[in-house]
Amino acid sequence: MHLEIGPLRVGKPRVGIALGSGSARGWAHIGVLKELEAAGIEIDIVTGTSAGGVIGSFFAADAIEHAEEFAAKYKSPRVTLSYMDFSVGSGGLIGGKRFVGFLEEYLPVRKFSDLKRSFGVVATDLSSMQEVHISDGALIPAVRATVAVPGFLSPEVFGDYQLVDGGLLNPVPVSLARKLGADIVIAVDLDAHAVREKAEGVTGIMYRTIDTMMNRIRLENFKSHPADLTIEPVLRDYGFLDFHRSPEAIEEGRRAARARLPEIRKILSRPLSRSSRLLFNPGSIPDALRSLAFRSDSDRSDKAGATTKAETSETDSEN
Repeated sequence: MHLEIGPLRVGKPRVGIALGSGSARGWAHIGVLKELEAAGIEIDIVTGTSAGGVIGSFFAADAIEHAEEFAAKYKSPRVTLSYMDFSVGSGGLIGGKRFVGFLEEYLPVRKFSDLKRSFGVVATDLSSMQEVHISDGALIPAVRATVAVPGFLSPEVFGDYQLVDGGLLNPVPVSLARKLGADIVIAVDLDAHAVREKAEGVTGIMYRTIDTMMNRIRLENFKSHPADLTIEPVLRDYGFLDFHRSPEAIEEGRRAARARLPEIRKILSRPLSRSSRLLFNPGSIPDALRSLAFRSDSDRSDKAGATTKAETSETDSEN
């Protein structure tokens, strides 16, 4: 409950966490979230892009231990390959059925409305090249959409939309956390200390090209939509597919979060000003930006990622 008196809002601030993209480095989000939870930092709103969307969905479902259990299965690069269903003519090297199977097996929630915390992910619509926010409807296709790296994982087809990795336009979704009602936003940036070695092979060059664009956008977004505090795990030598290195990433996530706990507590102890959220102006979102809701998992066709029902609405600019 919140009571507003003049410029002040009395009550507990709504704390949001924005989990950034990062492929295999995304395991670090598990460590960050577990450390914050152990320290008694309550998170009300979760947003995620790409790997951050995957881990965020488990945390929002109050099932982060399920993600950690799955991470432990990655013992070697060979195991990583076993979860990839290579597909010709699907719009990507990977069709995505095995990834969807993982979500169906380990994620205990099917709808956003059944999650324990407010949650949203970011995707990119290839047709319009616009950012898309998904925070309602069926959960699994939304999570699949946010991780669909162009050329690597086939797009999530949804009506007239071709949805791919949200990191193309919003790698660390601070703005979405504000939009969902967060007064205070903690960002987790997995790319701040990444070392970019020489790209080799078709996949390496493709990913590096995307990574270069995402890094530029990430820096610009932090200027226009700054977080109250950013946690930056140091994962310098992690490759795109180093999923077998989850223990190191999780531990580094815990270390990075632990180091920022004094600052987080200081921020949470400040008087809550109504103006804090007004720094985020929903009216600044382009009219073309859409909020999208997957209405039914049952509408998925045999082709991984295909759906038939779509419902969209304008974002806050119409509210």
